[in-house]
Amino acid sequence: MFLIADPKLRDPNFSQTVILLCEHDDQGSLGVVVNRPTTLRLSEAIQNVSDSHSITDVLYSGGPVQPDHIMTLYRAEKKQVPESEHIATGMYLGGSLAVLEDMIASLASTNSIRAYVGYAGWSSNQLESELGEDSWKLVPADQKFVFDMEPARVWSTLLASLGEEYSIYESMPPDPTMN
Repeated sequence: MFLIADPKLRDPNFSQTVILLCEHDDQGSLGVVVNRPTTLRLSEAIQNVSDSHSITDVLYSGGPVQPDHIMTLYRAEKKQVPESEHIATGMYLGGSLAVLEDMIASLASTNSIRAYVGYAGWSSNQLESELGEDSWKLVPADQKFVFDMEPARVWSTLLASLGEEYSIYESMPPDPTMN
């Protein structure tokens, strides 16, 4: 599932974000923010990733928890990386960073992998509480919003898909005071 931040959510960690919910059980929840690229390239952050494969690949800010931890998400028709977990149709999370360079070389395109620094996490029942407060909207996850769409458009496009009452936010700038 995607968690779409409600327009009223002003927490700077999550304002105008879309989170791919990767794990959810009675212990808590974990996800990655899919629409916040950083200016840091993969090859600058991970020494064994050659610059030739990742010249256009950037790290994404996955969330405020463990900002020194890197998680990888990739799309493929079937599981290709040991120790990865199926998240949604055609999307897998995890795998050893030691095989990251091989992943990049073997996948159909460099637009098939995302690396995230940090993640979003909730303790037991915390996410349910936030959903009850209407802080988040839920929609089914779709890899095109992670891998194919310009990150700056993901939040507004998904929010507008919820109906006419949300279509006004399709042109909302990242800082509403600049409107």
